[in-house]
Amino acid sequence: MRVRSPIGDLPFTVRSIRRDGSGLVVEGDLGAWTSEIRISACDLAPLARALRRPLLAGAAAAAAVAVWRMRR
Repeated sequence: MRVRSPIGDLPFTVRSIRRDGSGLVVEGDLGAWTSEIRISACDLAPLARALRRPLLAGAAAAAAVAVWRMRR
């Protein structure tokens, strides 16, 4: 993964994912810094909105493949 920042693009290496209370914590290394990303239930709606188009495109492609296979 890469993170774009004012100081440049930095690699984010995931070391672990764990549950913390009602959320998830992704621990990793961001460039030279140990970092964590905390995801809670209130983050799910914005994530779903951001992923809506890629998920719809994937679903449409899967449906097209399914129809193509049924007609073979």
